[in-house]
Amino acid sequence: MALLTGGCLCGAVAYRLEHLPGDVADICFCRECRKASGAAGLPWVQVPPARFAVTKGAARGFAFSKAAMRWFCGDCGTPLYMTDPEGRSVGVTLGSLDEPEAIRPTTQGWVCERVSWQGLDAGLPAFEKSPPYDL
Repeated sequence: MALLTGGCLCGAVAYRLEHLPGDVADICFCRECRKASGAAGLPWVQVPPARFAVTKGAARGFAFSKAAMRWFCGDCGTPLYMTDPEGRSVGVTLGSLDEPEAIRPTTQGWVCERVSWQGLDAGLPAFEKSPPYDL
C-alpha cells in the first residue's frame, strides 16, 4: 500500500489516500469530466471512502447528477474528487496528486464520448461507457 497526498493549486484543500496496486485508475472521456476539468480526458483512481480523507480545508461540492457529487476547491477551482450517493467509492483526480506519476491509468472509459482529436492509449483496455469497478 502507498500513502499518497494531494490537493488544490492554491493549497487551501489537501487530502491523503491509500493506494493499492489493484485500484482501478481510468481516463474518463465523458462530457461531464471534460466540462468539469477543461481537458479532453480526466484520469481518476477509485478507492473506498475508508482509504481517503481531506486533511486540510474543505472542498466544495457540486451535484451534477443523481449519480455523483464532484468536489473542488472553492478558491482556485481545482477538481479534486468525486463521490457517489451510496458512499461506495471516491474517485480522486490523478492530476491533483502531489506525485501524479505514482499511479498509472489502468483503463479508459466513456470512449463513446471522446472528442475526435483525442487519441487512446493502445496499451490500455477501452470501454464504450463505464469501466468495471469492483468497489
